[in-house]
Amino acid sequence: MKTEIPIGSPVRTQAIINRYFMKAKKSLGQNFLVDLDALQGIVQAADIKKDDQVIEIGPGIGSLTEQLLKAGAKVFAYEVDEKLPEILHNELPVKIAGAPLSARFKLKMKDILKADFKQDLSDFFDLSKPIKVVANLPYYITTPIIFFLNGSDLKFSSLTLMMQKEVADRLSAHSGTKEYGPLTIAVQAEMAVQSYMTVKSSSFIPRPKVDSSVVVLKPLPAENKIDIANSKHFNWVVKMCFAQRRKTLNNNLKALIPNTDDRAHLIKSLGVDAQIRPEQLTLKQFVQIAAKVPVKN
Repeated sequence: MKTEIPIGSPVRTQAIINRYFMKAKKSLGQNFLVDLDALQGIVQAADIKKDDQVIEIGPGIGSLTEQLLKAGAKVFAYEVDEKLPEILHNELPVKIAGAPLSARFKLKMKDILKADFKQDLSDFFDLSKPIKVVANLPYYITTPIIFFLNGSDLKFSSLTLMMQKEVADRLSAHSGTKEYGPLTIAVQAEMAVQSYMTVKSSSFIPRPKVDSSVVVLKPLPAENKIDIANSKHFNWVVKMCFAQRRKTLNNNLKALIPNTDDRAHLIKSLGVDAQIRPEQLTLKQFVQIAAKVPVKN
């Protein structure tokens, strides 16, 4: 029996590009992963088991999709490139694990940042069961996607994301480092961060200028989470504190707490000097600040 060459192999990817006269769209951050070890590594990092429910963001020509399906996942994918439905329909296996592709894979032509997960998924997934996100994220929109997923009302069992290494470093950063910022704090307030592997730029067509990293994010147990009353308000306050990163905390707080005495009292209650910069504060100290800033209507 003939064994089909995987979509994610360099030979098959190039054949697909040639067959459909494709050109990777820079505007959509398209870089096709042609490293089977990396693709299988992403599936392993996500710990995909039979019948796992997986959301994929930007399936492209189906390299990762195929590996997820072969591992037994049921995949719901979001895509915006109108050229790709035809390719996915033609190139993904007609049957997978004895079932027709339509029973295991559904494509939604929609910007992930406009997703209404409960509405979109209701006729394909069992929303009472765990849902994972697995994705090779486009570099240009990685941070907004992470903020969107992190703030979603659908609580995922894990997010396994490949992204620009620089962004991955920010997710796992510690206070006092240049990588530490609003993204670090928003994610670490909700998730445990595990860096899984690095994927070299040579593993993509076309080749990006930087390496990528695969990161696994899992919700923190309730006993390990810091109580944040309003996550949206908290993340806004943190962003405002970093509005002018090289300015002192006191200067950045002026827009949030205009009264000089109130500002001085808050900084004193944090146990820090007024000249401290925002990246030197801990997550708990940002929670204290957010509690003193009025919530915007």
